Amino acid sequence: MAAAWHGTRFYALTLPRQAPLELPALPDDPWPGSAANADRLFQGRFLFAGAEVVSPHAAPWSLSASDAGLDPASHAAWAAGLHGFVWLRDFATQGGDMARRMARSLVADWIAKHAQVIHGLAWKPEIAGRRLTQWLLAAHFLLDGADETFGHDFLLSIARHATHLKRAMDMAPPGLPRFDAALGAVYGAEALGAAQDAVAIRGLDAALGAQIFADGGHASRNPSVLYRVLRDVVALWHFLRAVDPERAALLQPHLDRMAPMLRFFRHGDGGLALFHGAEEEVAAQIDLVLDLSEAKGKPLNSATPSGYERAAAKRALLLLDAGTPPPRALSGALPHRGLLSFEFSWGKDRLIVNCGAARRPGGNWAAALSGAAAHSTLCLGNVEPTAAAAVRVTRNEQDGAIWFEAEHDGWRTAYNRLYRRRLYLSAGGEDLRGEEIVTESAGMPVDAVLRLHLHPGMHASLIGSGDTVILKSASGQGWRWRGMGGMVRLEDSVYLGSGGDVRRTQQIVMAGSAGSEALAFKWALTKIN
Repeated sequence: MAAAWHGTRFYALTLPRQAPLELPALPDDPWPGSAANADRLFQGRFLFAGAEVVSPHAAPWSLSASDAGLDPASHAAWAAGLHGFVWLRDFATQGGDMARRMARSLVADWIAKHAQVIHGLAWKPEIAGRRLTQWLLAAHFLLDGADETFGHDFLLSIARHATHLKRAMDMAPPGLPRFDAALGAVYGAEALGAAQDAVAIRGLDAALGAQIFADGGHASRNPSVLYRVLRDVVALWHFLRAVDPERAALLQPHLDRMAPMLRFFRHGDGGLALFHGAEEEVAAQIDLVLDLSEAKGKPLNSATPSGYERAAAKRALLLLDAGTPPPRALSGALPHRGLLSFEFSWGKDRLIVNCGAARRPGGNWAAALSGAAAHSTLCLGNVEPTAAAAVRVTRNEQDGAIWFEAEHDGWRTAYNRLYRRRLYLSAGGEDLRGEEIVTESAGMPVDAVLRLHLHPGMHASLIGSGDTVILKSASGQGWRWRGMGGMVRLEDSVYLGSGGDVRRTQQIVMAGSAGSEALAFKWALTKIN
């Protein structure tokens, strides 16, 4: 009912109709954009959420999915990126008068076409919140040298956004959308000098409290989402410290939890592990976020609320997914079914990884990459483990060595079997061992396949009697992998962990059949000194 009311012209009349004379406080944007993306926008190439639409003569604000040649899910994500205006920082990074004029032209065109009636995708609370945040972060850049007409229309639209978001932010879906809506409402209140109105900051605090776990992880279980939320909170926190220290203090506990958890997910190369839709991200920008957060906490070993385990030994790092897929409402995409998957790195070399996720939410890639086969874990038959599986993980440590006893029952209904995984990391980090067990059942035999996906920086060769794989990393370090209990082979794989590009790589595969007796694969990965 509220959304229908917001879309009426009568509702629009309740929003401000006079532009403020000025904005008492404006934030600075601490994050760099992409000059290459600014160049694409100059050419009329609108690339968002992994999909590109070419519109050289006008911004495609109202382009339908069929006109854009996209499936509905991909179009919705693309349109959210377009209307969210995060790309304004790309023009600001490129700099110069041409970039400023182009950015102003696109903002003015959006205002002319969409500012009067509050309806449609462009005015979803989360997209409106993201847009207001980005407009205010870019306001210095946009207003420098602007004419009176642009200044008036821009400030009026900011006032209308801020008023609407204060009313509508709680209508955004739980998770990241509600955070985006509340974030925009806080920026709007502060920029307009309405700091005495605590509705927006209370909404943001509540949104963070609802989606940030006690250990600092995000409810989506996606390290990239955690990174994005932390980055946004850090920028707002720095702005509030200068204009409203009391409000800034409300954000401090969230920073103190999230920053150590972001460190939890970093491999030795500085990038993030690929769980539940994450990508590596840019290590230097992660460094910047963590530095500006001023939160010095160290990562936990067991992040139980978030469903992860971390084992660090010398230069080795093992990260284990010890939880269940998040609800789709919180993940914003197809839930990843890689139960008990892990990643392993040595120094700056990633060895065993998950395949990552497609930036474009629709199409075959998104579905394929969400399945168990795209993760370094075991697959049983042709059925994905249920998202409602019970997952149990026990951590053990002795004399510096760390090992995990884990199981899930995601195939109990389909095959009446449990999957048990044991992982052992030596104190020196140079010896990683695994045991993969599928319990017995009186039912029909079922194929079991263990997949260990290798990072594209690894070169693999199958040698000897076919149970040994020699690995060589990009840095020249050698490793020996040996398997027992199943047929070993090397197969092609893909890696989408960096920039959305599909990179070819390899995977170690062990295959067998689980019947009336338990099936056990054993393997060991040892550093060659």
